Amino acid sequence: MMKADIFKNGSEQTIADVLRNKDQRAALQQQLLQQYPDDTIVAVKLNIPGPIKTNDKIVKLFKAGIKQIETILQANGKLLKKIQQNQPTGPENFYVFQLSGMQVKQLASEFEDHNLLGRLFDIDVMDAKNAHYSRKQLNWPSRKCFICNRDAKECGRNRTHSVAELQAYVNQVYNEVFSDEG
Repeated sequence: MMKADIFKNGSEQTIADVLRNKDQRAALQQQLLQQYPDDTIVAVKLNIPGPIKTNDKIVKLFKAGIKQIETILQANGKLLKKIQQNQPTGPENFYVFQLSGMQVKQLASEFEDHNLLGRLFDIDVMDAKNAHYSRKQLNWPSRKCFICNRDAKECGRNRTHSVAELQAYVNQVYNEVFSDEG
């Protein structure tokens, strides 16, 4: 069976596009914090290496993981609001939950660390008391690199792995998750 290459199609994004989207995401998170000062804001996106950030296959991967994340979070707290966006820089979802930020961060971190799809996701958690919940607050180690299992931020900062290596890992995950397709 032929393995899918999820990076064959899509429009290339620049660093400026990604940074502009990051600013827009932060603005939306602040808006949600103002509207829901007693609740927890969750922003979910994919860590997609290279200039192609979205296409049908990447959205399919995102939706498969989102389904799992939503199931986990809704089993533990009440969903108040959900916003879905498919930006040129990639799909993103935003949620407002009646659930403690620390509990959401723990559930999110468990998903990121112990689920094949979770390795590809970036789940930010915040509330009015804490602008950003971190793994350090849970006494958890930092995220591990897809490729070598060292600190992911360190590998990213040092550009330890090529875009091609990172994309090969993402393709491998896609092909494992959707192994029934060509």
